[in-house]
This record gives sequence, C-alpha cells and structure tokens, in this order.
Amino acid sequence: MNLPATSPLELRGVSGTCADGTSVSGISTAFSTGRLHILRGASDSGKTALFRFTGLLEHPAEGEVLINGSATCSLDEEVRTELRTQRLGFAFAAPFLLSSFSVIENVAMPLFKISQVDPDEARRRTEAILEFVGLAGAVEARVEDLEAPAQYRVAIARGLVNEPAALLVENLDGMLAGAELEEFADLLRKAAVTFGTAIIATASMDLKTQAGDRVLDISDGVIARDSECLPETCG
Repeated sequence: MNLPATSPLELRGVSGTCADGTSVSGISTAFSTGRLHILRGASDSGKTALFRFTGLLEHPAEGEVLINGSATCSLDEEVRTELRTQRLGFAFAAPFLLSSFSVIENVAMPLFKISQVDPDEARRRTEAILEFVGLAGAVEARVEDLEAPAQYRVAIARGLVNEPAALLVENLDGMLAGAELEEFADLLRKAAVTFGTAIIATASMDLKTQAGDRVLDISDGVIARDSECLPETCG
C-alpha cells in the first residue's frame, strides 16, 4: 500500500486489543492534513481500537504509530503522554468540560498547561477559535448553561486551540443527529481546511458523508474499504 511521504499521523502494521476488547489486525494507513477522515463501522468493528492506538491512548501489541514521521511505540509512557498532549487534540464522546469554568477558560486551558503562552496571547487565540466555531457571543458563559451542540463546539475549540497536528473526534454521530449533526460535521470539514489539520472521527455506518470526506469502513479489525484507494492499489 502506498502511503503519503509526510503525514502527521501514520500507522504501520498496527495490531492489538484495547481495554474494551475491540481489536485491529495489521492496519497500515496514513492521515493527511486538511481533510476529514471518518473511521466508520459497528461498535465491535475495531474502529475504537484504531482510534485509541492512533491517538496514543493505548499501546498496540505490534506495529508502529508515527507522529510527523517519528516513531512512538518505543517511548516510555511519560514521553508518549507529553507527545500526545502537545501534538494531538481530542474531542471525546462526552465533552469533558469543566462545568464550573467559563467557555473561554475551558478553551484556554491547554494554552497554559501545554504551551505556557502569556495571558494576552492566550485570550487572543481563544477568542479567535471561539469565533471560528460560532461561539463568539458565549465567551464568558458557563459551559453548564450551554445546549449540547454548543458544548461540543467548545470541545472542538479546546482541541484545536493548541494547533495540533491532528484532532481526533470520538463517536461523531453518537450524541448529535439531524441538522445539528450535519452542522457539526461541516464545522469539522471547515476546520481541517482552515487549520491544515488532519481530523479523524469515528462514526457508525449510518453517518452520511460527503464527496470530499475520506471514509475508512472498518470491519473485523481491518480496513474493509478505503474511499481514497482504487481496488488495484489497495491492500
């Protein structure tokens, strides 16, 4: 299988079983910048294992995960954790926002914890990303006062504010549906292009995709179909 020469995230022969029992076998693929990549499959398909191995959340039993071309599997856990927090952003199935904090405080937190930027720069970057996700008018709002779609937008803003190489979104169509889901997916597509980020999202087989999306259908722990490949070039 031909892989791009440079990708923010790449898997080579990754196999293993995650703590939840889902597993993958021999996965080799790369995720390019500026695009929404959708890992689509049933709950037991292996998409969760692929998501967690790709995001350095768990160790595969075999194979290698590379970030910006650098191998990660031989690193000790402290270094892996630091690399994950510096180079990857996440939006999990539950937003995991701090309810006692304002919107801007939730989003700015990675800038202080990870990048150690000064307060003025943190506010500038945070306000810009909140405007991008459509929450410029809710900067000082408490997150617990926001509806679910807005909370997920806050989570996306928090995941992007540190300018990660890739943003990983868990269970894209698990909590939102209808127009809210379509708007959220469009926001991810726009973010991938605007910030030059590889955005990787898990989803059910029911998720409606668009022509520009890269869709990887996961089944029985392998990539059963990759929309980016022609039959004669995949495998």
